[in-house]
Amino acid sequence: MNPSSEAPEPWTAPFPVRDQSQIAEVPSILSRAADAFSDAWPEDSPYRTREEITKRLQTILRATGFERREDWSADISEELTKDRTLVGRLVRALRMEVLEESEKARSEESAAAYLKALQDLEKVRRSTLPREAQEFASRLTDPDGFELLVEVAHDLRSPLTSITFMAETLRAGYSGELTDLQKDQLSLIWSAAFGMMSVFSDLMDLAKDRANMFEDSPGPFSISGLFEELRQMVEPMVVVKGIDLRLTPPLHEKVTGHRLALLRVLLNLTTNAIKFTEEGFVEVTAKSLDRDLVEFSVRDSGRAIAPEAQETLFEPFKKSRDRRGYFFSGSGLGLSIARRYLRALDSDLTFETKPGWGTRFHFELKLAPALEGGWTNTE
Repeated sequence: MNPSSEAPEPWTAPFPVRDQSQIAEVPSILSRAADAFSDAWPEDSPYRTREEITKRLQTILRATGFERREDWSADISEELTKDRTLVGRLVRALRMEVLEESEKARSEESAAAYLKALQDLEKVRRSTLPREAQEFASRLTDPDGFELLVEVAHDLRSPLTSITFMAETLRAGYSGELTDLQKDQLSLIWSAAFGMMSVFSDLMDLAKDRANMFEDSPGPFSISGLFEELRQMVEPMVVVKGIDLRLTPPLHEKVTGHRLALLRVLLNLTTNAIKFTEEGFVEVTAKSLDRDLVEFSVRDSGRAIAPEAQETLFEPFKKSRDRRGYFFSGSGLGLSIARRYLRALDSDLTFETKPGWGTRFHFELKLAPALEGGWTNTE
């Protein structure tokens, strides 16, 4: 199926001798993955010819036969480092082919072979990175790797906070009149920076244990004031998407509790709802159930959650196949962090979803009314 007039180099180019009891299948696994991807590549693709893709796949498979980059021949090294973007895409494509085939594997020996094939591909991917990136990737796999990631997130969150503040200040007209187009552009800037900042905040929250989840002590606050703060934070995103935002606080709304944690939960749920709503509305409500209990809910009119996605809905770092709404996280951290906060508050997060109706996340929270004599405005 290859249009080249010359016969392609065999997929199973020389591989070092390995433990055949577990990984004898590795070359054939990778060969089948490469064949499948090459055969599926459009012959008339304006991006790269099938012949070029085939040649690069062959080089990647040759590279998997070596334990270290230093063992690569000069032609392998040149081929894999001169176009890192393409190599990265092809490695990811091979990985997906291997994963799809591995789902059919049954025996432990086959599972070991598929795992080794994936490890070999990852080794090649890392080896094609610039030296600095390799060192950073190596640090992330150390025992303190997650701590390093949290430190980086902390360093990046501070300048992003400044960007969101300045974008909102300009958008509000404090530095002079703006055109509608300029306001829309600033909304995009704000949304992009805020989305990134939220991901970094989620990483930092993930590093906290339950005893240290809260940044504030329980205190009095106004739910209406908290809803207004939420509106100001997400309004640029709503403007960009062209949807309605509805906020309904309860009548009984001066309460005592962890204000920052509640804001964090509602913010994560609301931005998540905005992400999956292309038209219609996002609605945030709070309803007093009794003197000390308030029900909060975030509903959207977007597409329902697919049944297969519901099983892993609260798992962090799941891979998102839907990249629409580019300024939002695809890591799956938002819902996971929201549930962690609620469980630390002796509550939990539940949801209901159905096609044509949308999705509603809701939870109940004990929030005692603030004493009139001890009320202080914390907005």
